[in-house]
Amino acid sequence: MPAMLKSKKFWGIILSFFFLWLALQKVDWKHVPAILGSLKFEYLFLIFISYTLEHLIRAVRWRQILIGREFPFKTAYFGIVIGYFFNNILPARAGEFFRAYYLKKKKVSTGSEAFGSVVFERFLDGVVIVSLLVFSLQNFKTTPLIEKASISAIVFYCLVLVGIMLLQFKRSLFVKISTAVFSLLPEKLSEKLCSSRDSFIDGLGLISQPVVFIKALITSFIAWGISLGTLWLSLQMFSIDFGFNQSALLISVLAIGSMIPSSPGMIGIYQFCCVITLNGIFGLSHEIAATFGLVCHFIAYSYVLVLGFAMLTHEGMRVEEVSTAENQDKENQESVIS
Repeated sequence: MPAMLKSKKFWGIILSFFFLWLALQKVDWKHVPAILGSLKFEYLFLIFISYTLEHLIRAVRWRQILIGREFPFKTAYFGIVIGYFFNNILPARAGEFFRAYYLKKKKVSTGSEAFGSVVFERFLDGVVIVSLLVFSLQNFKTTPLIEKASISAIVFYCLVLVGIMLLQFKRSLFVKISTAVFSLLPEKLSEKLCSSRDSFIDGLGLISQPVVFIKALITSFIAWGISLGTLWLSLQMFSIDFGFNQSALLISVLAIGSMIPSSPGMIGIYQFCCVITLNGIFGLSHEIAATFGLVCHFIAYSYVLVLGFAMLTHEGMRVEEVSTAENQDKENQESVIS
């Protein structure tokens, strides 16, 4: 039992069930069949196309970030989708580790450099999220919970920016301090950590190249614009007539929710975010808000699972292989695969 209590997976599952209970506790289930019966399923095809476009654009961005590393677009696209696949079936966003491992396996880059590029992607996503949050907070009177969470997210991403800037423009100081610390360790381990550190910082190096950085940032806004379009199509499927402003607030809250540690795939968190936004702010019924969260999450989850599994099979890889690689990574360095 003590080992279980120390498990992130265990607490993630508990947290997900807690948020799922919060989201569904007031649902009058006798109204749900009527809501499901009124769905416009003709939007499903457009939703799947939108998901595909988003993944393709994110693959373009990944190649932009890893400038100087020549690798096929197919590799980037497969890495993106299978990364989402592992985020959906494993805790602690294991898909991010897989993407680094995948590029290493494909001999595109070292794992730590690839992981640095993934960290930089999260920063670019953060810029878009902060923009949406600022826009939403100016246009809507939200709940105190959402306001506090929004401010926390803005502060978090600002700190990430400061950290990345320090790594890039005060690299010599960081290298000097970390080298001194690593020198206290056994020689082989020290050399390995120094090598991983340098590759990781190289993966963040895009910020020092203004033209390429701007291209990647524009690509990020395009990717999130497509995500916003996917959400809007999902709302139309439920006959919820929202425009850009309302959709932007909902996707902002969902983005904040993704920062909360939980079991794989935002289970529970996604539904809770939909309820506190659609019901708590826009006044839709609890049944519509909760059903929207359940159905849309199921659609996205199923799409990634089916496509990701097909790609994983095509690549001749197994879940156990990636899980082992992730565990070895955490043992060696906790946040980079070298």
